Amino acid sequence: MFASGEDADRLVAGIPAAARVAHQAHLAGVATCRIVAPAPWQPQALTCTETERLAEGIAVGFGHDAAAAGVDFGPGPVLVIAGDRQPDAAALALEQPVDAPLIDAAVARILAAGDGADRRLAQTARVALRSTAKPSDGIVSRCINRPVSRSISRIMLQWPGVRPLHATYGTALIALAMVATLLTGTHWGLISGALLFQAASVFDGVDGEIARATFRASRTGARLDSLIDAATNLAFLLCVSINLQIQGKILPARLGLAGLAMLATGLLLIGRVSARSKAPFSFDIVKDYYRTGGSSGKPSGTLKGLTFLTSRDFFALFFALLIASGLALPALGLFAVSAAGWLVAVAIALRPRHA
Repeated sequence: MFASGEDADRLVAGIPAAARVAHQAHLAGVATCRIVAPAPWQPQALTCTETERLAEGIAVGFGHDAAAAGVDFGPGPVLVIAGDRQPDAAALALEQPVDAPLIDAAVARILAAGDGADRRLAQTARVALRSTAKPSDGIVSRCINRPVSRSISRIMLQWPGVRPLHATYGTALIALAMVATLLTGTHWGLISGALLFQAASVFDGVDGEIARATFRASRTGARLDSLIDAATNLAFLLCVSINLQIQGKILPARLGLAGLAMLATGLLLIGRVSARSKAPFSFDIVKDYYRTGGSSGKPSGTLKGLTFLTSRDFFALFFALLIASGLALPALGLFAVSAAGWLVAVAIALRPRHA
């Protein structure tokens, strides 16, 4: 029961509030669901389609009172829930059922206690976005990238019909702008390209956040996101090397190309393993191996440090800052050495293991 139709249709982290609570009802094992709001409410088309997608087959009706929503509850127990509370499945499982003659009275109490719905729905949206963080996030992602990307996701999720793919294309557009500025072959093009590389790293989190907040995560989307990540990394290093070559800085350009070749080799190895296992291409294959302690099963400080240094979030920020600060030679020298170590680490993590 919603105190107003506007509350039922309101987007909560990209999903109408009515559809979000119906999804939790499905997860809690509810058999049928009536979504009720005062007349003259008629659910928006998005509310209907998202409820159908997320309720996953349970009978759902919409109406202006409990009796008119078009779903027969049958003889089982009935829960009467204030929709703006947005309880999760665990909370719904703890709710006490209401006897059939008292349903209308329970609905009336919810209507009378409608104050504060905006605050409660906004809090649900904040919690939904916070829950989109990944366990594999490095410290740079947790402290810098995620707060920014969540702010972008919060804005995008206010647009009806937004999809994770829209954000994936946004990352690709930033990457293309990065390539264009680096290929100008100028000092300012180098600085701008480095900053756009970090911007792409930040924006890269948006598609995953939208996917998890709206329950639209898919293997195809994850694969496309990972491929764009890898292409952005390779394009950045290649175009930085070309930029420096145009400026006549031969040594850092050659170091960049050498590191690029080793990075590409490592990515090829990861891609082959992912293809054999039919899993999305992901850097997490290597990161998870070292995070759990490698073959010993006991994480060490060295392995944890290696995992941190090879995280894409750290790599993007560190090298973007060095290059934007005019330290291309030490940055690319360090990159070449790191790429060699990373290639060895990848080969160890992906080597066949026998019982």
